[in-house]
Amino acid sequence: MKTSWKLLAAALAGSLCLPLSAQTPAAAAKVQIGVVTALTGPMAAPGVFQMNGFKLAAEELNAAGGITVGGRKYQVELKVYDTRANPSEGASAMQRLATVDKVPVVLGELSSGVAAAIAPIAQDYALPLILTVPTGPNLTEQSNPFLFRVNANNLQLNQALADFVSKQGWSPISFIAWNNDAGRGGVTGIKELMPAATKDAYVGYFNVGEVDFASHVSNIRNNKSQAVMLFMDEEPGSLAIKQIRDAGLKVQLVGTLAMGSDRFLKRLDAQRLEGMVQYNAFPPNADQPRIKSFSQRYKAKFGEEAHGFAAQSYDGLMVAAAAMQAAGTVSNGKAIRDALAKIDHTGVIGRIKFDGKGQASPAVYVTQWCANGSRRILYPDSAKAGCGAG
Repeated sequence: MKTSWKLLAAALAGSLCLPLSAQTPAAAAKVQIGVVTALTGPMAAPGVFQMNGFKLAAEELNAAGGITVGGRKYQVELKVYDTRANPSEGASAMQRLATVDKVPVVLGELSSGVAAAIAPIAQDYALPLILTVPTGPNLTEQSNPFLFRVNANNLQLNQALADFVSKQGWSPISFIAWNNDAGRGGVTGIKELMPAATKDAYVGYFNVGEVDFASHVSNIRNNKSQAVMLFMDEEPGSLAIKQIRDAGLKVQLVGTLAMGSDRFLKRLDAQRLEGMVQYNAFPPNADQPRIKSFSQRYKAKFGEEAHGFAAQSYDGLMVAAAAMQAAGTVSNGKAIRDALAKIDHTGVIGRIKFDGKGQASPAVYVTQWCANGSRRILYPDSAKAGCGAG
């Protein structure tokens, strides 16, 4: 089944032509969609982007009259629980969504660790779980038929980054990464994809909450690294970059999706970021209709540049809505799951079609910071564009 956000919105808007008497009973019906994300704690900042995507999707669906399921109209309501990026709190929230709230589908999360904790609960209760941010590759390797992921995983992201970096001739390359599964997995994964000629100089790990990167900076200097890859999110990333640049190191910086937004620029300045590259799931200024339209609507709603986490999460909710429509139910998790397995949806991040393991394969880009604080698109070749396009 092939859908797109434009076709979905048009179909929903068309239902508004019904006479008032036909609309009134349906207007009262609601379907709650479960959401688990970090509203507080160490990952609260990216949690804002994720929630913004969900909110915008729900608002647009409802403004178009809601979703039509089994001949009945439903307004979408988000039932949100704060996991604080904590697996035990995530598991408790998922259990409640399944047994108390009895939602038909759950969307989220930010942390791969939390996603791993809640995925088995989704399977136990035949409750479809759509991930929109976590990148741990193993999440879709557990033979869980109720788990789906809209966004690219680490292997997909690393493959794109490795393809690009391998052509640049930077050697040796050092790494600073979180001392957790995501950080260690990111380093291991990309090293396996890099050519043997691109030797790594130094690999350093840090714990969540650490703010002093001085020892890592010294090791990078002593190993005469030409480039350093940073596997972390925006808060530690801004601290690491500031300390690297303030120490006078001219190394090429390579970052993650979290380091390619205007929000990240506000933590630093264009001078420190100039030349840095990072993989990106959604260059918000790309000259593509689906991207431009979403970016304009997002900025009108939230007053800031659109972000990849928001775009992925927007698409996650749109996919859930399309699956419920196709399944003809807002209560049968197995039927919704079967619809998700067959869905072929054109979203703002591109085509969303899940493989047999529940993993989608959206486009991945590499962008670079320009001297004026804008970004260009360097990868793939088909999407290359100058400063201001990223």
